[in-house]
Amino acid sequence: MKKRNTGFQDRVFKYAKVVFGGLLAISVINIIVFISFANEKLSKYGYCILLLLEISILITFLLIFQHYVIKPIRVLEGTIRTINHASFDYVLEELEDDSLTDSLTRILEEYKKSMVREHTEIVLRQESEYAQLQSQINPHFLYNTLEVVRGQALIDDNYKIADMTEALAKYFRYNIGKDNDKVTLSEEIDNVYNYIKIQQYRFADKFTFHIYVHDDTEEYKNCIMPKMTLQPIVENAIFHGIEGKIGTGTIDFHIVTTEERLIVTVADDGIGMKEETLEEIHKKLNQSPMVVSYKKKGNGIAIENVNNRLKLLFGKEYGIHISSTWMVGSEVEITIPKVLKDMK
Repeated sequence: MKKRNTGFQDRVFKYAKVVFGGLLAISVINIIVFISFANEKLSKYGYCILLLLEISILITFLLIFQHYVIKPIRVLEGTIRTINHASFDYVLEELEDDSLTDSLTRILEEYKKSMVREHTEIVLRQESEYAQLQSQINPHFLYNTLEVVRGQALIDDNYKIADMTEALAKYFRYNIGKDNDKVTLSEEIDNVYNYIKIQQYRFADKFTFHIYVHDDTEEYKNCIMPKMTLQPIVENAIFHGIEGKIGTGTIDFHIVTTEERLIVTVADDGIGMKEETLEEIHKKLNQSPMVVSYKKKGNGIAIENVNNRLKLLFGKEYGIHISSTWMVGSEVEITIPKVLKDMK
């Protein structure tokens, strides 16, 4: 095919020799018509190619959307349904190897802990209420009887008996009463005073009791704390520290407040604890408060249960810490958030 300059610049001539006859076959093509035809075909097929490309991109997007969005949503929906019919451990195990993000697993773990914590609080509360009910057989009869004894002691000029009976009545009224589970530090200290007064009569002044306040204000008195937090600590100091000591001893309270915390330290110079005993107590105090263990020592609530109550109410960073040296003494440090009564 050749293009010749014959005055027909818009024409293309195509020729070929005919085998038989020596003739020359010539065809003439209009360039403009040819280009127009070619453009038309290219445009038609180009649209088809573009359409196929767009369809491919759309299908790819839908597959990606299905894998990363739809599938996790369906897994989440199925998981939520499963929670109502299966245990948490089963649900978390099913999610472990799934493409769903770890956030769902963390949410379920926190929810599980929350449910266990709530259950533990209920069990501890029920155990505490049951313990109170055991000693709540007609409390008014008990109060009235103690008041009669106190009255008779005053008539007989036996002021020690009258004083001890009054302390005993106040102690029972405070512990048996259901007015409030939260009290002020001042109320807790008053209850400790009554308890110590009773024990000093029993132990014939074997120990002395002092309170040291490291606070320039009277603000500490209005700090809120759970009822029956301090008395079990004092009871432990008397029966596991002072009682076994030869001679007299001391029990000291040290009260410190910061901007965010109330710290009460109960120190005694009793017989202390051996290292292995202290390690065993530390293990119990440091274990999760989810492990319900409502134990008693005599008629008092065990220290580890006081610690569990504080951790459940305020968080694991709060609670009880004990330090002790054999034949030297012990210190029990109680740390709770500083919440004032008028701030509630």
